[in-house]
Order: sequence, then structure tokens, then C-alpha cells
Amino acid sequence: MAASYREIDYRIRPGKHAERLMMVEAFRRLQFGSLESYQYIGLGSVYFSDFRLFHRALGMTKMVSVEKAAHDRKRFEANIPYGCIEMSWGDTASELPKIDLGVRSIIWLDYDGRLSKSILGDIREVAGRAAGGTVLAVTVQSKYDRSTGDDGGDRSLAVIQESLGLDRIPIETTPQQLRGIGTGHLFRDVIIEEITRSISDRNAARHPGQHMKFRQFIHFGYEDGVRMMTVGVIFYDAGQEGLLGQCRFEDLSFYRDGSDTFEIVIPKLTPREIGFLESQMPRSFDTVDLAAIPPKDAKQYTNIYRYFPNTTFIE
Repeated sequence: MAASYREIDYRIRPGKHAERLMMVEAFRRLQFGSLESYQYIGLGSVYFSDFRLFHRALGMTKMVSVEKAAHDRKRFEANIPYGCIEMSWGDTASELPKIDLGVRSIIWLDYDGRLSKSILGDIREVAGRAAGGTVLAVTVQSKYDRSTGDDGGDRSLAVIQESLGLDRIPIETTPQQLRGIGTGHLFRDVIIEEITRSISDRNAARHPGQHMKFRQFIHFGYEDGVRMMTVGVIFYDAGQEGLLGQCRFEDLSFYRDGSDTFEIVIPKLTPREIGFLESQMPRSFDTVDLAAIPPKDAKQYTNIYRYFPNTTFIE
């Protein structure tokens, strides 16, 4: 199977672009220390899009990109945009344990495949060692894939159970619940439960006053050719409750602390229509003059106009 960066230009995926900008706004609210003191750990691919943005927008200068495509090492090294980016060659399962997580970090495990036992292992590794104030975001493909057995029966649930482990799937789950955005909701619940288990194990040997905790503040859903989902949590210890409150993540329009998703939908609008709507922002949708713009598209634009991708096409 070809590496995903050879199939997809990650720079021009509009949903992903909007997601990055929303993440920047959320990260700017962190109150656990200066953003310049954080390290960023990500899966940069050959484009390093998130590394470029986070360095410019957040001032982060300690950055680590984990990359398993060592066979293409020369190409990756030729495309490293900044001297502060360190490459860690290997898959996440082998490389994450080598990275110092005692430093406050923003970690974005931005996978292009579906949730798997290997990914859950990476999540457990981070949750087991993350410093207070660390953010972990996990992105996986969440498209509903119908699978049928030889008898024609629906095996979609059985496939997920085999992939993640029977003990991770609630016993009351049905194949019908996986349809539409249901697979994404299940994956979100499995991710949160994996973090919960890891934190519980970590706290077993700690005094209650030193217990590590976490809170979800991001849950995105979007489609750039395939359905994707992102869950973001922040780790903090018992003494950092006040700092967490100062972040005021709940003031963000896209804040989500449960299974409900913030859907990133990029409307199909002409440049003139975008300009017409933009000139009226910020306003609630109910007060916007639509002219000839379809209401559904206009509403989608007002929901995300601050993060709307700006792309220039040359004819």
C-alpha cells in the first residue's frame, strides 16, 4: 500500500485546514505555561503543514515529527521547513516511548486509518506519561464500512470487535448504531475509555492529591473525501484545576466535552458569495442577508467563517 502522503495532498483538504485553525485558537487558551515552553509532537508527513502553522502561530520551537517512511528519508529531510524540527524515524509504537513526555506537550496523533489496537496502544502510552497541561488530539478515519458474511449477514460490528478487542466494545452495541456517524461516536467512546483506564492505572500508586485527570474539549467530525473524526483532551493534576478553569475552553463555539460532534462542513460558495457573507460578519445567521445564497450553505459559512480556508486558484 502506498504511503498516504503519496496519495493525498494534506495542504488542500478544506476540512483539515479549518480543523487546524480551530486547534490553534483552542491551544492559545492554555494557561499551564507559555506556549513557547511546550513541545509539539506530530506526524508531519512530507508537507509538515501542522508544524508550519503551530510554529508560526504559537511560537513553538521544540518539535518532533514521527515518521515511519524511512525509505523516503531524503525526501522528508529535504522538506523540513524549520531547523527546530527533530525527526524520529519509526512507527509510533516504537518511537513514542523514546520521547520525553515529562515536558508539557501538544501531541497530535493524526492517523489516516481507522482506530486499531496499535493506535490504542499509542494513546495508552501518552496517557500513562503525559505531564500536567499536556494536550492529546487523536484523529482517525471513521467511515461506516458495511461488511457482510458468507451468509449475507451484517458483520460490521464483528469486524470492529476483532480490530479493537471484544472487551472495548459495549455489549449493547448493535450493527445499526454504526451507520452514518455512529462509527465515529463509537470510536470516540473507545478512545475516552482507553484514556480513563490508563489514568486509573497511573493513579493507583499516587496520593489522591497528586492524581492525574483529563478533560475532553474537542470532538470534530468532517469529510475530506472520507469521514474523519478528532478527539482532543487535556491532562492536568489535582492541583491544576484552577489553571484548567482559566483556559475557558467552554467559551469556544466548537467546544465539545462529550459524544456530540462539532461538524466541520465547508459550503460550496463562489468567491463573490463568500465576500458578500464575510462583509456581514460577525452576525448570527438569523440576521444575515442571504441574497441568492442557499440558506444551508450560508448557515454553514457563518458557523466557521473565521476558519474558512482561503485558497487562490489561477485560471
